Amino acid sequence: MVDDSAVLIGFYEKWWMTALRGAVALVFGLTVFFWLDPGAAVLAVAFGVFALVDGLVLGAVAVVGRDALGQWWVVLAEGVVGMAVGVVALAWPGLGGLGLLSLLAAWAVVTGVFEIEAGVRLRRLAGSDVSLFLAGGLSLLVGIALIAVPKDDPLEVAWAIGLFGMVYGGLLLDAAGRLRRLARAARPAAPR
Repeated sequence: MVDDSAVLIGFYEKWWMTALRGAVALVFGLTVFFWLDPGAAVLAVAFGVFALVDGLVLGAVAVVGRDALGQWWVVLAEGVVGMAVGVVALAWPGLGGLGLLSLLAAWAVVTGVFEIEAGVRLRRLAGSDVSLFLAGGLSLLVGIALIAVPKDDPLEVAWAIGLFGMVYGGLLLDAAGRLRRLARAARPAAPR
């Protein structure tokens, strides 16, 4: 029989995977936000790389943390969605305009729902942590906003997407920091 605390410590020790997701989101956001002339192809490639890497990391989190994650398949499903969206964005960088916006909006809604669910689960395990819950809420709100008020102005879209990537990445980095602290606190003291 597996000790539950050992499983949780093992999961917390994978904090760097959440940090990697946050760093990739932050780089994505900064790239899009500060690009001088953000054409549709630049947005598509930046988003495609971001979604693909995010999906790959989530897939790894699901596989590595399946003992600690009661519903690891949910994390795996989020990862598969991210990988699929990333591949579509990279395969058709000329998608542009409302097509790219729709793809990004759909990804943001699906990811938001999954992140909120993961945030609720993490809150049950870790107490007061709300970072993943906030990241999911932000993603869901951005997705709904992109669907409700589609924009054709590439500069407005780039700034909105860039700002989202930076805030989302910051929230994921905060969640990673909390997981790292939980891992340190949960480790048994070394014998002297």
